[in-house]
Amino acid sequence: MDIYLHFKDQAAEVIAFYEKVFETEPAQIMTFGQMPQDDEHPIDDGLKDLVMNSNLKINDTNVMISDSPENLAPPIIVGNNVALVYNAKTTEEATDIFQQLAENGTILLPLEKTFWAELYGMVKDQYGVIWHINLY
Repeated sequence: MDIYLHFKDQAAEVIAFYEKVFETEPAQIMTFGQMPQDDEHPIDDGLKDLVMNSNLKINDTNVMISDSPENLAPPIIVGNNVALVYNAKTTEEATDIFQQLAENGTILLPLEKTFWAELYGMVKDQYGVIWHINLY
């Protein structure tokens, strides 16, 4: 399981801070500008330098950090900027876990193929916990 932290236009600053504090290797970072171009969902020039996703290894824990621009993600409210990430081993496992978490919860992004994963979806469970479900 991984930890996911969402920020409003501060992810790069947060990453640099945690790299210094925990004396880590440099994080793997992808900006919105580095994403594959999608004509149906163009990225605003002002967002291209923001962090789309990053992976910072602190001890043996993956801490994923990203910016969450309002037009591309749910609004940041202090308290909802932390999420849990579950990396499934099979399509069946990813689908089953996603469906169970979505029951009486809210699907934020449907479970579907992305450019970085075979399947990816985001769901807020009935207790308000946000989950990212991945199948690589």
